[in-house]
Amino acid sequence: MAGAAGAALLASLVAMPPSLAQELPEVTGLSVDQQRGFATLRWEPVAGVDEYQIERTEVDANDEPVGEPLITGIWRPNRQVDQEVPAFADANFDPGDRFRWRVGIAGEGFSDPVYDTTLPQWGDPDVTGENLRTGWEQTQAARFTTDVEEQAYTAQIDELSDRVRVVEIGRTLQDRPINMFIIGYPNPPATAEEVAADSTALVNCNVHGNEPSSRESCLIMARQLAFGEDERTLDILSNATVLLVPSINGDGRAMNQRGNADGQDLNRDFSLLRQPETFGFTEMLRDYQPDAAFDGHEYGNSRAGDLPVLFSRHLNVPEPVHLQSKDLVENWLYERGSEDGWWFCPYGCEGGSTVGQSQETILRNTLGLKNVVGVLLEARSSGGETRPADGGSQTPESRKRKTYSALYTFEQFLDYFRANQEEIAEVTAEGKRLQALNEGPIVFRGSYTVEPFPAPHPGESPPNPEIPGPDQVLEEQVCGYLLTEEQYHGAREDSPPGFQTTVADRIEAHGWRVQERARGYMVPLAQAERGLIPLLLDGQAAEPWLEAQRLYGPANSRMQLPDSACGKTSAPSPRNNPSIAELSYATD
Repeated sequence: MAGAAGAALLASLVAMPPSLAQELPEVTGLSVDQQRGFATLRWEPVAGVDEYQIERTEVDANDEPVGEPLITGIWRPNRQVDQEVPAFADANFDPGDRFRWRVGIAGEGFSDPVYDTTLPQWGDPDVTGENLRTGWEQTQAARFTTDVEEQAYTAQIDELSDRVRVVEIGRTLQDRPINMFIIGYPNPPATAEEVAADSTALVNCNVHGNEPSSRESCLIMARQLAFGEDERTLDILSNATVLLVPSINGDGRAMNQRGNADGQDLNRDFSLLRQPETFGFTEMLRDYQPDAAFDGHEYGNSRAGDLPVLFSRHLNVPEPVHLQSKDLVENWLYERGSEDGWWFCPYGCEGGSTVGQSQETILRNTLGLKNVVGVLLEARSSGGETRPADGGSQTPESRKRKTYSALYTFEQFLDYFRANQEEIAEVTAEGKRLQALNEGPIVFRGSYTVEPFPAPHPGESPPNPEIPGPDQVLEEQVCGYLLTEEQYHGAREDSPPGFQTTVADRIEAHGWRVQERARGYMVPLAQAERGLIPLLLDGQAAEPWLEAQRLYGPANSRMQLPDSACGKTSAPSPRNNPSIAELSYATD
């Protein structure tokens, strides 16, 4: 009986029409493009399929497998703006290894294989020196670069490359140097004043000590910019200066903790300047005047994108500066990331997020308030569902993927900067002009709304809006703030031992103009950082230094005014300014 049934089944299969036998989906057209620290896989989409498996197998020179096949990635539609050509960035391997790649559909098998050798670590030893590698590179991400190794590596690049000048912008609480690479072609500008007069892009790499992937990326990128002879590198450095700050938080990195040696989260101190690290960094911003900047972090949500990013959102950020930062994210990183297989999304990435809204203490918001086109990167810490071979946040596989994805992001930032230099210069200048007018309401806390992209693309789940209430808005036209002698020069108790500063010191670090008056010190609002000043001097603000006296009068004057000219008037003069409701919802 069983034999008869088997024969009947075999006969039915043989008789199956060819059209039905060919209905099983199959992935075709697989290609693999080798890039720095990762490989981009692309293939022809299969109708009706919205999930693909990326398989990788290590092979020898004869393409014989020497390891087990791994499902190293899962592709889903929300990774990409452009769905016409699926792409996935595979990035947790050792540079220089050789692999077989296949892409398949669960339960349906895989495509024909592609064999290829990944690119080696960047840099020709004959040019850069055999030992010019970070500790992270030398150990294949088994550990991070130590501070001693970083100092030696930095000194070597400084000595060997005419394009590089390394300066110390400050010291940590434990007296570690905070170095900055100044890179230009054929030589970097000789002074801070020359850098400020040039077109300048900045990358800050390690605010949180236990988030070191961007630090490793910046150290590698410093070597690439210092010695690269390719057309792209020379074009960037011939037309702009690049500033890299690998380790603002060297103490936290040495202790593998988020905060500095005082336990302070430095990314909650870039306006307040209570710590030596943020104080020195802010003096650098004042002196070197970068036009645009990226700030590198890591993010613990394994369900989020590969590369959550977010721009300045505080409502006091001039709208042109905010929109240019937004353009970098939504019209450049989303699109180019899709092409190269990386999953960018707005920080939070799952909707309902309140992370990093309008706090002026956070660097990306401080940058915007200082008229810098600023963006935050939060490289996803661990693998999660879409990168099952990465494992947890501290595996070498995750470390490689995070570091090379951050390197990719910073390189894209420099490409965007080069492509949009004129526009960026115009919006930073316009931001300063608009702030100096001292017109419109002051918002103490409130964010620009981020509109979602149509699902299922990157940006479908943006962070929540933060709409200010009446107590978070100052509608009166304040001329400036008057500080008493004690407020201005008095000792502060909000800094760690060994780093005592006054409000006068902090104002000078920010670079604000101050007028000495008979009754104290007047900080006028008619200057380039008008949106930041009340957040630190007004008692109604969320995190002020102190409560200075509000002064009223000719709010848009930029003259040296006597006390009487800024005395309180009966009422602020009416102005034709956008309402706070309009500001709250300002978007593209």
